[in-house]
Amino acid sequence: MINYIHGFVMRFDFYTPSEITAILGKRLKKQRLLINITQSQLANKAGVGKSTIARIETGQGGTLENVIRIATALGLINELAELFEPKANSIEDIVKQQNLPQRASRKL
Repeated sequence: MINYIHGFVMRFDFYTPSEITAILGKRLKKQRLLINITQSQLANKAGVGKSTIARIETGQGGTLENVIRIATALGLINELAELFEPKANSIEDIVKQQNLPQRASRKL
């Protein structure tokens, strides 16, 4: 899902982690209200506490596991499918991804 603001694709490049948390919390609330369910109903469906939903919606954060539970309950789990997935822009990138070392070197 691509998010547009005033005709532009929304990116998180210039946001702080706190700002991103707040934006995602507002999006969660919007999704919940679009399907017309209460925080309690979503919490029950996701297997988390109502206070967890409230904290995330107000930008106070939550665990990755709880975010995954909530995304699943909202039918949005596939929105996370490409998160952390390496992007290949060339054949060299594809070859490099197939030959990854087991751990990073200490070089910076």
